[in-house]
Amino acid sequence: MSNETIILSTPREGPATPQCLQVHEENAATSSVTITREKTALGIILVCGSYMMYSMHYATMTWMGDLFGVWQLIFIRSFVMVVATLVIKPAACREVIKSPYKWATALRALFQIACTFCFFAAAKLMPLGQVTTLYATAPLIIVVLSIPILGEKVGRASWAAVVMGMIGTVIAANPAGSLNLAPTLLAFASGLFWALTVVYTRKAATRESTQAQLLTTGLVFCLVSGLLMDWTMPASWFEIGMCAILGIEIVLAQVLFLEGYRLAPASLLAPLEYQSLIWVSILGFLIFGDVPTLQTVMGATLIVAAGLLLTLYGNRRKPAMTGD
Repeated sequence: MSNETIILSTPREGPATPQCLQVHEENAATSSVTITREKTALGIILVCGSYMMYSMHYATMTWMGDLFGVWQLIFIRSFVMVVATLVIKPAACREVIKSPYKWATALRALFQIACTFCFFAAAKLMPLGQVTTLYATAPLIIVVLSIPILGEKVGRASWAAVVMGMIGTVIAANPAGSLNLAPTLLAFASGLFWALTVVYTRKAATRESTQAQLLTTGLVFCLVSGLLMDWTMPASWFEIGMCAILGIEIVLAQVLFLEGYRLAPASLLAPLEYQSLIWVSILGFLIFGDVPTLQTVMGATLIVAAGLLLTLYGNRRKPAMTGD
């Protein structure tokens, strides 16, 4: 088997890549890091596993929403994340203290916690699949935000994708039927805050290890949620076990995600984000008995098509292939 490599090349101008942590691709390009086919394949597998774990985590959080408040659940999962990170890499604490990027990572974590709260607050009021569909507009919002914040130029194809995605959002929200305005706005806000997280990540260009990012994010989440939560003691060992599972799920999801993006370019991984719609629909049906409505399916189809259009257009300059 030939040790074929992919040389990353990031366009200086053009629409934003519709996925988070594009900074890893840009950093790899600037440092002349080559990515082998084997590493790319492993990165794809890791990211697929990450989205499956994220979907399971969403379902677990939604199910536990009847037992504990949203802020307490966020605190529990974040506390487990901090403990697990320190167990895996005790030196992460010293690394965070010395890092010149810790404040940028902390600010990004604030956007993330707003995203998380809005998502699960909406999930308590509407089916999980519909929330995820509205949340999936984040890549489209990134395109819009990249203009004033990053100064990027957006072409006609990208604007067409944005319009298509927004039409899908309106259909998924089902305004002609029984529109519940509060959860709809919360779900859309979660996508907005995630888009801000992505854009700020690209603007700040943080370069930290996976463990340092997990620790900083976990600490910020613990601080904010600890101040806002109303604590309810778990009533049984089963509930304690579910709290532990909740934390393990988010740790696995984030580790798989960050490591996957270290191995493969974001341009190849971007379309994989939309598999979350499939996982969440399956879990929503199995756990909560939610059957996606026709409007949700139609809206999700348009949003996914818009995201794929953004990916194809944003990567019109394909990575150069060289054989060693």
